[in-house]
Amino acid sequence: MMRTINLIQTLILGLALTTTHSVAKEVVQLATHDAYPYHYVENELVKGKVIRQVQCAFSRMETPYRAEFDTWVEAELKLRTGKLDAIFAVAGSEARSRYGSLSTAIAKKHLYWYFSGAEMDISDSNPLYKKYKVAAEFGSDEWFDIKRKGYNVQMKPRNGHALLKLLLGHEVDAILIDEHEFEYELAKFKLHNTNFSRREYSTIELGVLFSNAFLKARPTFLEAFNSAASNCLVADNRK
Repeated sequence: MMRTINLIQTLILGLALTTTHSVAKEVVQLATHDAYPYHYVENELVKGKVIRQVQCAFSRMETPYRAEFDTWVEAELKLRTGKLDAIFAVAGSEARSRYGSLSTAIAKKHLYWYFSGAEMDISDSNPLYKKYKVAAEFGSDEWFDIKRKGYNVQMKPRNGHALLKLLLGHEVDAILIDEHEFEYELAKFKLHNTNFSRREYSTIELGVLFSNAFLKARPTFLEAFNSAASNCLVADNRK
């Protein structure tokens, strides 16, 4: 279900006080999805360090925006078809560059393979890596990455909670997930004493992907956003 981040009203009211004699700015339409600790909903409250960075950047630019929560697949489809101006936070790719341009990095995702038992060698340098059943959140950057590399990806979990359930139910041999999101979802299951092993996969930089159509109509927007976002970075608390 789509959720709308209730930040736009305060921002527009602030603009009304400072732009009385100027033309009202068009609201920028964005989408994200539930992914701890970057952007998530907890107890009906929108939280996350990327949420704060995006809010800060638009505030610095004095630009109103509306951000909705959706699935990655739906959000990216809406961006490609012109129903959204931007999605966040995502990694750059050759496919995405055909219809969008990525902002400066606003976060880093630290990805690990997690196993419910002993660690397995499922790196793509292992000739037998395709025999292992693996999963990642459907539509995410990591899902497309392992799919391209030929991993045995059959399941399409829509969020971290569903992803962890696959591992706990032994429906897959390993899951690929951000280390912070794994700990967050694990806490919901109250399984802190359960033994898991992990293998580092990669660290990827994330940004806001603006549609090329949106940027064509606003040639200076991306440069202005990058400048504002660079002054709004939230510290990475990776341990």
